[in-house]
Amino acid sequence: MSFFFNQPDPKRRRFPIPNDVWKWELKPQGFAILAYLCYLHVHCNKNASPSADEIASQLHMSKDMAVKQIAELNRRGLLDQHMVPILKSNGKNFFSLPNELFFLNIGHGAITVYAYLLYCENRRTHQCHPSCRTIAAAVHLSAVTVMKHITKLEDQRLIAVENTNYIDDHGMKWNGNNQYTILPIQMAMDHCYQQQMLRLEEQQKWDQTQKRLGWNAENAPCVPL
Repeated sequence: MSFFFNQPDPKRRRFPIPNDVWKWELKPQGFAILAYLCYLHVHCNKNASPSADEIASQLHMSKDMAVKQIAELNRRGLLDQHMVPILKSNGKNFFSLPNELFFLNIGHGAITVYAYLLYCENRRTHQCHPSCRTIAAAVHLSAVTVMKHITKLEDQRLIAVENTNYIDDHGMKWNGNNQYTILPIQMAMDHCYQQQMLRLEEQQKWDQTQKRLGWNAENAPCVPL
């Protein structure tokens, strides 16, 4: 049985980001902060400004980094005085992120890579196949770091990854770009809940074992002198 939200309309659990965001040359920390503030503005108390500590904890970065990136977003006119995002866009095209993305404890790098895959996603098939180099250039990370985040997203049941290949004009077989399928966010939430329950059970077993060992030590017979 699922522990998480079961609202009938998934669109109510999402918030929009303009496609132009990838032209703004934001670092992953800056993008994740901007996305988090968009989420808060759309779905939470619009008058409450989160602290740098809260943002740092939520997105897995140092407080100093959060302060630095907030200052950069302000300098570039992407936030107002109340830390509400100002998303100026020349186009009318947007993609959306699920609210639950900030409940999964995956960090700013994985959030940014996931967001780029959602931007590339075919809305009908929920698939995309950007190259690792393309993703790395868009999110300002190394290709190696991008692959680590891809693995994390796959482990967290946010995406499915399929290796592809192709035959060139000379009949040679080559590896193609990975094909990414965006999975329903509920799968990731259910997996996260299951992992939390497993960790809780393991902690309870550990505590019980330590309690028994302590009891045995207190009631052991004295060793003869």
